[in-house]
Amino acid sequence: MWKELSAKWQTAFEEAWTAFRLGNIPIGAAVFDRSGNLLVREHNRTSEPDQINRKIAHAETNALRRLNSETCDLKSVVLYTTMEPCPMCMGTAVMSNIRHLRYAARDPYCGCADRMSELPYIRSKSEDYRHTGGEPELVQLVLQSYYELKRTGQGSCNPILEKFREINSQAVMTAAALLKHQTLDAFAADNTDFSFIYDEILRFAKDSGI
Repeated sequence: MWKELSAKWQTAFEEAWTAFRLGNIPIGAAVFDRSGNLLVREHNRTSEPDQINRKIAHAETNALRRLNSETCDLKSVVLYTTMEPCPMCMGTAVMSNIRHLRYAARDPYCGCADRMSELPYIRSKSEDYRHTGGEPELVQLVLQSYYELKRTGQGSCNPILEKFREINSQAVMTAAALLKHQTLDAFAADNTDFSFIYDEILRFAKDSGI
């Protein structure tokens, strides 16, 4: 439930919801210093027309671009992201000397946090990458599955959703049921606070018996 999430995860998920409301892929990220102070928060902006290159306007890259390497000890900060970073974002984190990463949901389609350890250069850095899973993973996969189903249609073959089903079929089915009544779109239109939506997604998944 929302009240059980740390403020760090709440911040990242609020950014994911902002991305969703603006028509972007619903992924949020936030960076905190070693004392837990928020340094920067960002979201995916790949559908926002004011971006110079929308293809690379991912949440994690957007956040890291705003960090000042001259005044910030990048090795000690912690990057929170609601989705396992893609190769570009993971590479940006590594080359930025980000040693601590937390991601809520696995991305079996293009996530590569676990695969980075295969490279000798990465192993030498003693990276601290951790997957959270559980309810946060379910909520993130529902958000992103809803986005994908809306984008491609429920009857279409979507390789991203096929991969999501392999690790959490409940999330994809929950997203399909919510999309049937355009529930998340209604919440977005009403500017509903994500603290309520987070708990509603979990309640719906549980009560529907999916």
